[in-house]
Amino acid sequence: KMFVNAANTLDNNREAIDSLNVFPVPDGDTGTNMSLTMFSAVEELNRLKEVTVGSVAEAVASGSLMGARGNSGVILSQLFRGFAAKLKNLRNVDTVQFAHALAEGVDTAYKAVMKPTEGTILTVARETAEKAVRISSEVKDFNKFIEEILLQSTSTLEKTSQMLKVLAQAGVVDAGGKGFVYILLGLLKTLKGEDIKLNGKNRLTAVATEELDEELYLEYPYCTEFIIKNPKGTPEQL
Repeated sequence: KMFVNAANTLDNNREAIDSLNVFPVPDGDTGTNMSLTMFSAVEELNRLKEVTVGSVAEAVASGSLMGARGNSGVILSQLFRGFAAKLKNLRNVDTVQFAHALAEGVDTAYKAVMKPTEGTILTVARETAEKAVRISSEVKDFNKFIEEILLQSTSTLEKTSQMLKVLAQAGVVDAGGKGFVYILLGLLKTLKGEDIKLNGKNRLTAVATEELDEELYLEYPYCTEFIIKNPKGTPEQL
C-alpha cells in the first residue's frame, strides 16, 4: 500500500515535475518517466501471492526495472534494486534495516551511472539515506523516521539549484529529486492512514484506451501526450 500510494502521489504531481526538467536534457518528461516506472512496479506488486517485506521489495525492484523509462526511471529502478537486495527474504523490517536498504539502493544507483552528477536525484537519495542511517538506531517509530528523512530529502532538494549551474539559471530544483521527495511523501501518507487516489484519470493509461484505437493502444500502452492529443497519429510519432 505504501508503494501504491507513492506511485499515485508521484503521478498526481507528474506535470509539476515535468515542468522542472532542464537536466540532463530539457525534454520535460522526468515526472512522466518516473511515474511510468512506478506504475510498472505496482503492476508487479499486484501479482504477489504472499506479501512480506522481502517479496514486496523484490516485486518493486523487478517491476521498476522492467518498466524503467528514461534516465530518471532507470536510476529509480536501481535505487529499488539495491533496496530489495538488502531486504531479501525478510518478512518484517525495522528502521535500521530500512535505512541500510536505502543506503544499499543509493550505492547501487551510483554504480549504475557512468558519470554520476551531484545536484540530481542521486544527491537527494544519498543524503536522505545518510540521514536515515544516522537516526535509525534511535528512531524506531516508522512515522517519525519517515518524517525525518522526508525533511532531509526536501532540504537537499532545495540545495540542488545551487549545485548545478543549469538549475540555477532556470531557477528550479532537480526534477528527479522532486520525484523522489513525492515518493517518500506517499510512503508517509500511508503510515498516517491516508489513501491516495489518482487525480481524475491517469492520462498515461485510461485516456489512451478511450482515444486511441485498441490495436495501437495494445502495442504502445504508455502513450505520450502527443498521441493522446493526436489520436490519428502514427506510431512513429510517439
